[in-house]
Amino acid sequence: HIQVVNMQNLVLLAALVFIPGVTPYPYGPPLGACMSMFPKGHGVDAQKSPPPFEILVNSTSYREADVIQITINTTGLQGVSYYEGMMIQARRSACDLDKPTKSHGKFSLQANEWFLDTMDCENNPQSAVVHKNHSHVESNVFYWTAPAPTGHIYFIGTIVKNKTLFWTNVLSPLIKDVNSNEEVKACSGVTSIHGCPLTSIIILLFSAILFLR
Repeated sequence: HIQVVNMQNLVLLAALVFIPGVTPYPYGPPLGACMSMFPKGHGVDAQKSPPPFEILVNSTSYREADVIQITINTTGLQGVSYYEGMMIQARRSACDLDKPTKSHGKFSLQANEWFLDTMDCENNPQSAVVHKNHSHVESNVFYWTAPAPTGHIYFIGTIVKNKTLFWTNVLSPLIKDVNSNEEVKACSGVTSIHGCPLTSIIILLFSAILFLR
């Protein structure tokens, strides 16, 4: 009897996996997605078009313990009017980092938040904001508490419309560390521009320079 029940469960699980449209992570992304911020379970590439979402902030500088309000909006671009999934982190903007994918600071949510949750990426408490269901949302607000002086940062996001339509490397404005003299750059964690790998872009630019000489 136990073997029969187990076989029935396996058949049911297999059926759910292969039913088209079933979302791979209905309760939010797994911890394994923290570094790449890429939803591998979706089985498709990220969109290469400009994202129909924006990450807005109420401050473009920070000191330790400052609280910044973050808003994730849809813009209506390409007819997209909602999102149903996301992962947002705060990463350094410098280009010479030992850990470019590390998320800094601590996120917090509004009272009675029903769509979002926090995640402890790389053992850093509340270092990411993620969805916890797949409701259709036009806009949402949460907060980031700044750490000790860390350097300039930006908020970077993967935002999902549905299983086959999502955008990676959605960026906020740069948030300057008022105590830092480092050069303002945007390198950390950005491995593509609108889905095109930076290595490919560099090769294309180098080829263009040689051609024009």
